[in-house]
Amino acid sequence: MVRITGGELRGRLLRNVPDEGVRPTTGRVREAVFSMLGERVRGALVLDLFAGSGVMGLEALSRGARGVLFVEREGRVVERLRDNLNYCRMEARGKVVHGSVLAADLEGGIRRAFGRRFGEWAPFDLLFMDPPYGRGLIPATLDALSRAPGLLAIDALAVAEHEPGGEGRVTAAGWHPVQQRRHGDTRISVWRWLARV
Repeated sequence: MVRITGGELRGRLLRNVPDEGVRPTTGRVREAVFSMLGERVRGALVLDLFAGSGVMGLEALSRGARGVLFVEREGRVVERLRDNLNYCRMEARGKVVHGSVLAADLEGGIRRAFGRRFGEWAPFDLLFMDPPYGRGLIPATLDALSRAPGLLAIDALAVAEHEPGGEGRVTAAGWHPVQQRRHGDTRISVWRWLARV
């Protein structure tokens, strides 16, 4: 079971997602991430990529984020993610997009999902990524996001959970490393978006 660790939803148990390779971020790692972010969460617009159970985005909403857009590819997982959003009574501040993070037209797909309301949901201040390990998805995702005009706020932070090793080394233009921390077999890496150079 996954439990929200902080904020107004603290202690709330989320409903399990179907096992589609979903690996929810542990409570210990979530506490470390939100401790690193501090007050940057309050009032932020958040993009939760490879969202799975949605626990990172729901933690952000619980801690005062203005809104969270969850992006998830697996259909059965999307259904349970929507259930969790409704169960937490956060549907007014969260939206789920069923689609691939690395679709060729990610930014256009997000715009189409929101229609005229896109401006209320962008630019994003924080990004969370917890993709399947060992597939090189973090550098590819940051590179794709850097090519989506209007999607990211200057000084946005991207936070990724990954295995210790190569995925923390990102060379995508505009992304600058801030810090890394290791928690057992998990590494948390943070980058700041300063726009393409």
